[in-house]
Amino acid sequence: MFLTTTLLLLLLGTLAFLLTYYQSRNARTQLIGRGLATAESLAAACKAALIMYDYVTLAQNAEQVAEDPDIAYVIIHDKEGRVAGYSGHPELQQQFLSDPLTRTVLAAPGRSIEPTRVGPNGVAAMAIAVPVYPPQSRERWGTVRVALSLEPMLRQIRQIQLIIAASGLVALAVGVLLSIALARRITRPLGRLVTATVEAAQGNLDQDLEVTTGDEVEVLATNFLAMTREIRSQRRQLEQQLFEITRLQDYTQRLFTTMHDGLLSIDREGRIATINPAAAKILGHPREQAVGLEARGVLSGLPELRNFVADALAKGGRPVPTEVEIRGKGPPRVFLVGVSELRGRPTGAFETIFNIQEITELKRLEARIRQAERLAALGTLSAGMAHEIRNPLSAIKTFVQLLPRKLDRPGFLEKFQRTVPRELNRINQLVTDLLELARDPKYIFNAVDARRLILEVAELHEPECERHHIRYRFQVAADLPAILADSHQLRKAFDNLIRNAVEAMPDGGELLIEAACVQAGSADAAAIGAAERWVAISFRDTGGGIAEDALKQIFNPFFTTKDTGTGLGLAITHKVVSEHGGHIEVVSHDGAGTEFKIALPAIDSSRVEGRMPV
Repeated sequence: MFLTTTLLLLLLGTLAFLLTYYQSRNARTQLIGRGLATAESLAAACKAALIMYDYVTLAQNAEQVAEDPDIAYVIIHDKEGRVAGYSGHPELQQQFLSDPLTRTVLAAPGRSIEPTRVGPNGVAAMAIAVPVYPPQSRERWGTVRVALSLEPMLRQIRQIQLIIAASGLVALAVGVLLSIALARRITRPLGRLVTATVEAAQGNLDQDLEVTTGDEVEVLATNFLAMTREIRSQRRQLEQQLFEITRLQDYTQRLFTTMHDGLLSIDREGRIATINPAAAKILGHPREQAVGLEARGVLSGLPELRNFVADALAKGGRPVPTEVEIRGKGPPRVFLVGVSELRGRPTGAFETIFNIQEITELKRLEARIRQAERLAALGTLSAGMAHEIRNPLSAIKTFVQLLPRKLDRPGFLEKFQRTVPRELNRINQLVTDLLELARDPKYIFNAVDARRLILEVAELHEPECERHHIRYRFQVAADLPAILADSHQLRKAFDNLIRNAVEAMPDGGELLIEAACVQAGSADAAAIGAAERWVAISFRDTGGGIAEDALKQIFNPFFTTKDTGTGLGLAITHKVVSEHGGHIEVVSHDGAGTEFKIALPAIDSSRVEGRMPV
């Protein structure tokens, strides 16, 4: 209250000061303007009288102008400075005045405005002096002085100050009364609001606060009630979420302890953070004692798994699970180990999780299945081989049977010598291809420039492509990494794929050969395998394509969609790629062309000598 009153008083004082100041300045300006106009007018009227030294006329003019109640006096000086006319003081006519104001006015070269005081009471006035110059002359013939009283102006200012003071006091009284009323109107609802907030802080959120002030206090109370309702809703949601989290935690714990796969997590310091019963059983270590121990110590009895874990901790997670074979006193055991990183901070992984699944029985089952598949393939191979050998043998048999009867017939012996060796060579090539497909590989692996090898094989088929009006397109990366390969065997596989593409486009088309490096972690690399980098090569033609039912058998021995050929080329290509640790697949649609995709593991390109310039 005191602060409000003080502020109001300061405001009223400032307002009174500003109004007084501006009113005084405006009145003074108007007064000076009026005095200058009166002096100028009187000077114009006195020019002739001053030139003629007509003191009577000058005295009359001074008395006439001084009749104005606001004019304190009028003095007219002649050329020599004597009084030519002085209102109310005729006795001073033709006298010299020696007061300071007279000396200042007469010495001034032009108009002058000086404050002064007049009368016995020393009333404030403004003295205005105007020099008189005859027409067409620069010689001064006199001076007209007019003194205007400031008393009317000061009286008006005092009245304004009184009005402002009275108005201010009335406004102050009204303001104080209104402040008291408003303060009571605000403090009562605020008191209820403060009480409600205290109860809410103590946990009582079920409150019914009614404030109808129609101002910010009501808005504050409404928002407070909305806040308490929201807090109640959030608390119910948190309780429900806590229940769900507890239930999920219990479910996860039961799942963690009952799952058959081993689950092991290792922190950044290499210590076991979590281990489930299945993993403890695999490691042969009590679960309660394993937590907190160094992983390499717990895994000391399983050196293969220990080395794998150490490598995974050093390099991070792996995109696909890896098989780890453990050899001990008993039969070998095979585990499929998946590695992932548990991230919780921007700084990186803080735990590495290993999912250990024993697949020893699965590998044995796979071996039995592969044995059955080999036997089935052997039957298919035998049937295909019998079919392929029967045709040349039939031709040889026919010529041998006709030999006694047609030996002397002209041209028969020449035809015999041309046909029989050809068919024998055909059988020999078939046996060679079968041996290559069936026997254990004896490859000589070296670091090979994959880009150079692809371009060299493609150059061999350029003449044939030109004859068939086939357009070559290469998109082989200049920085293609090296591969560990038997260049002779791999050249044979590439040659076979390009030849098949050329034969698929007898009327012309386009052959696109692409090669690029695929990094581990990408979608393509994850689909290929677990190597860090792969060289992905594709051969795409615009031929007639392969029917969908034929795609499933495309790599089987003796299967072919061509009128000629043994059907061993793609089977040999598949074996060559597999022996290099790679993968091959085919994508084709009947009538829309065919694409063969090969992926081979890459090595450090610095191991290759004499890389092809790019």
